[in-house]
Amino acid sequence: MLSSLVGARLPSRYHRFFKLPERSESNAVVDTADTRLGKLAGDWLQRRQCENGVHRLNVGSEALIIRLQLIELADSTIDIQSYLVRDDLSGNLVVMALINAANRGVRVRLLMDDALTQPVDPGLLALGRHEKIEVRVFNPFPRQRSRFVSFIANFNLLNRRMHNKSFTVDSQFTIVGGRNLADEYFQSSLLNEFLDEDLLAIGNVVSDVSIGFDEYWNTKESIPIEFLGRPQAIPSIEEMMDEGVRFIEHHSEGRSIHDVESQKKLELGEGGLKLVPADAELVLDHPDKVRGLVRQQVGETTDHLRKMAAEAVSELIVVSPYFVPLRQGVELFASLVQRGVRVVIVTNSLASTNHSSVHAVYARYRKPLLRKGIELYELLTSPAAGEDAQSAKITLHSKVAVVDRDELFVGSFNLDPRSLYINTEMGMAVKSTQLASEMAESINVLLPELAYRLELTSKGGLSWLSRHSDGDMILYKEPHTTVWRRFSTWLMSLLPIEGQM
Repeated sequence: MLSSLVGARLPSRYHRFFKLPERSESNAVVDTADTRLGKLAGDWLQRRQCENGVHRLNVGSEALIIRLQLIELADSTIDIQSYLVRDDLSGNLVVMALINAANRGVRVRLLMDDALTQPVDPGLLALGRHEKIEVRVFNPFPRQRSRFVSFIANFNLLNRRMHNKSFTVDSQFTIVGGRNLADEYFQSSLLNEFLDEDLLAIGNVVSDVSIGFDEYWNTKESIPIEFLGRPQAIPSIEEMMDEGVRFIEHHSEGRSIHDVESQKKLELGEGGLKLVPADAELVLDHPDKVRGLVRQQVGETTDHLRKMAAEAVSELIVVSPYFVPLRQGVELFASLVQRGVRVVIVTNSLASTNHSSVHAVYARYRKPLLRKGIELYELLTSPAAGEDAQSAKITLHSKVAVVDRDELFVGSFNLDPRSLYINTEMGMAVKSTQLASEMAESINVLLPELAYRLELTSKGGLSWLSRHSDGDMILYKEPHTTVWRRFSTWLMSLLPIEGQM
């Protein structure tokens, strides 16, 4: 690996879990202007005399294709930070592309959180044995006992996770947003689809993303995966590639996956990606947030979004799949409404959410928000909405804020206590009337098609309004849910779990 040995030892808490040698430190490669992507980005920025170009990736299949094309064009280095990487169709496509890049000499650094990794993952261990690929795991669980026991015994440490997502190639192109590397984020799953958002960017903001990645990569919580345990047999890189080909051939039928070789070469401008000149800023929690044991200690991302929302003059749109605003959040939104600001909140319904426990806590805030004049929308389970819809389940996963159709934020941050106080988060804040207006307009246009609007009844209850070509529908219970799910969710609402949601 292109790295230098450093002598700093890991903290004592990790020595309790693992027997670790000293680690190596590495940093982003900055001299990449002569790479293919460097020339592509440099030419675009020079012609427009601007510092950054930004493109919205709101379609899952495009988001995957762009990632694969960037890997294919990489000449120097690839840095990926993700909460999870699944062993599914999309994950295999990305991993195979990374191996091909490493085989031609590209340095690959893959940093994952440990919340959803396997205790011993032969595939990740095999990747890490490639001389040009290094895999690290952030804040790992001990492997000597079950995760549950470890979690209970080390709750203050292991409850705090790295939720960041970034994908940076040759220090020239970066993607920041909400997508993990798994089928449901890229329209590749036959059963579930997550509606999500990323921003692709070139320019000065890419350097900031690379610096942020280095900070996480070299922090003492990031542990090389080979030190976490070894299975009896680790496949070779050649065996991984053969297995990947077989997996893709077997699982690709009926999926919205496109052969990257058949796609038009990645280009910028007319006929290619349409980037918008914009002021772009990386918003990043530092990794030491996971060491904070003070309940009300927030990160930089929380501070930035709080200030961004408070400065709204005419309109604030917040899209958050997991929405637990707390009392102070309700007060902030109410104060904006009192100033004449239109406040729109979009989140998951009970039917669409993948975490009923979060919905149980969020439900406490629906009536207070509506009484304060906030517009509240919940996602339908399917674009072909309706109580009897039987198509694949749709879940909201986008984390977006748009202020006055002039500024937007896209990232990993949910408006809930976990993102506020517990996990590390990141995102990109962009000042661009064009991008912010397009984002706000697309949300407003899609709301009648994709979401219920919640309203208070004359008796103080809740109603769900959905619009259809054959007329409006008003429901008076959680739409498209069973009695058991509503009851079990209500039971969860009685538990003291708000701070962990």
